[in-house]
Amino acid sequence: MSRLLCALALLAAAAAPASADAPEGGPDTAFERANQAYLHGDFKGAIDAYEQVVAAGVVHEDLHYNLANAYFRADRLGPAILHYERALLLDPSQEDTEANLKLARDTAAARWQDRLQGAEKDPLWMRALAPFTLGGLTLIFLGLYCGLFLLALVVYLVRPGFVRTALGVLLVFVGLGTLFAGSLLGGRWWLANRVEQGIVLPDELAVKEGSGADYQTSFLIHGGLRLRVTVREGEWIRVRLANGLEGWVRDRDVGRL
Repeated sequence: MSRLLCALALLAAAAAPASADAPEGGPDTAFERANQAYLHGDFKGAIDAYEQVVAAGVVHEDLHYNLANAYFRADRLGPAILHYERALLLDPSQEDTEANLKLARDTAAARWQDRLQGAEKDPLWMRALAPFTLGGLTLIFLGLYCGLFLLALVVYLVRPGFVRTALGVLLVFVGLGTLFAGSLLGGRWWLANRVEQGIVLPDELAVKEGSGADYQTSFLIHGGLRLRVTVREGEWIRVRLANGLEGWVRDRDVGRL
């Protein structure tokens, strides 16, 4: 839970632009201060310093991982789950992040027994696309597309016979693979750019029937729950759970993925 990286290495990899919100001493100083606070058990201080680095524009999976660990140790499960999820969006191959996310979700499930039936489970198509990144799928698609073009050229140039037939069969399979990769890429792009998802931040959140505090409460949701944002109206957003339930909450109570 306490993996901490060298601040200079992290920030060099992030290559963040300058920001008006840059912390005193720069993001590298704030990151080192956060690491030290975490190691000394000052999780609130670590959270504040890591958040300054995030506000400065640094984007890196290990920054979100460290911030999530600090939130988890401070017993703030909603923000912890949010930043574990953000880390996995940047790098789905992080096994330690995945393990800590599972631990945080299991802790939330044990704490809040009155969860809504089916609210925790995302639709199948979203779960199928979750392990992939846009960059990774783009590389796979481009590799298959170039391979398809070159293979088609070879088939055209080779004389009729067994070799050409075998290459023709391979061409069909590569073509199907290219179509499949293209479909995955299109779906992942749609999920990243057209489906706005978020994580509930407070331990308990009342979902209203309309966009205002005076509306009646429809149901309660808890920290760490994933949901979709469908409509915006001022400081309120309409959200939809995986089980189809919808309602209104304040925008500030949902962290964006």
